[in-house]
Amino acid sequence: MNSFEIELIRLVKEKNDTALESLVDRYRPMIDNLYFQYKIGLYDRNDWYQEALMVCYATCLIFDGASGSKFGSFFKLKFKNHIIDIVRRENTFKRQANQFACSYEKIIADDNSTEFIQNYVHLLDTSSYLEEAISDLSKLELVALQFLLGELKLQIACDIGGCNSKQLNRAANRCRMKIMQYL
Repeated sequence: MNSFEIELIRLVKEKNDTALESLVDRYRPMIDNLYFQYKIGLYDRNDWYQEALMVCYATCLIFDGASGSKFGSFFKLKFKNHIIDIVRRENTFKRQANQFACSYEKIIADDNSTEFIQNYVHLLDTSSYLEEAISDLSKLELVALQFLLGELKLQIACDIGGCNSKQLNRAANRCRMKIMQYL
């Protein structure tokens, strides 16, 4: 570890924002590499760098290079573990629907089967409205929908749609509005 990095860590501990940004910039290739390895819902690069800034700051506060450890390795370990925690939390949320699922037969056997059938019919109606709404979307709006659903990352969606992030965000807003009109 060089003296410049040690100085940056010392400045970060003194709450110097510029030093923190410089330190994160030094590890940008590692951060980008993890960005491509892990997919987190609707996180774009800005969200990713925000997480990196927070983890880097926390790592600087607890880092002690006296034992010969390197800051880069320590920061990478902390950041990767932080990202894995976010992915686990997101997956736990996704699995909640499965935890509360029950069979159709059980619902029919219960007293509230009429309520279920009414809700189910409503879901069928919603499904057909959604299909109709999607059929009216432009090519760019369909790409924006895939981005909104987390199927595409921002840069890939922009490349497919042949647009920049501002245009993609506007297409995403139009997509939301069209779907809301149908629902």
